[in-house]
Amino acid sequence: MTISTYQIRNVLRVYGNQLKKRSNFLDGGIDPVRPSSDFVEISVEARRRQVLSHLSDRLVAQLRSHEGQDRSSYEGPTGGLPPVEGGEE
Repeated sequence: MTISTYQIRNVLRVYGNQLKKRSNFLDGGIDPVRPSSDFVEISVEARRRQVLSHLSDRLVAQLRSHEGQDRSSYEGPTGGLPPVEGGEE
């Protein structure tokens, strides 16, 4: 793989611009962007509801995808429904 002089110049230009921005922040007394120390705390019950909701959404999506696959792959006397195991015929 070859690297052209244009690519090297472009990288050096961008790096220089970033250094200028950083020095402007430090000279102006403005701190560079730092990660926020804020956090969100939710109750145990709210977390439980959130997890149950997420799991139920995933289960419904899986059931819908399997239902579509089962109906397209099986066409029996029950009109596309798979036979019940252990049931009377």
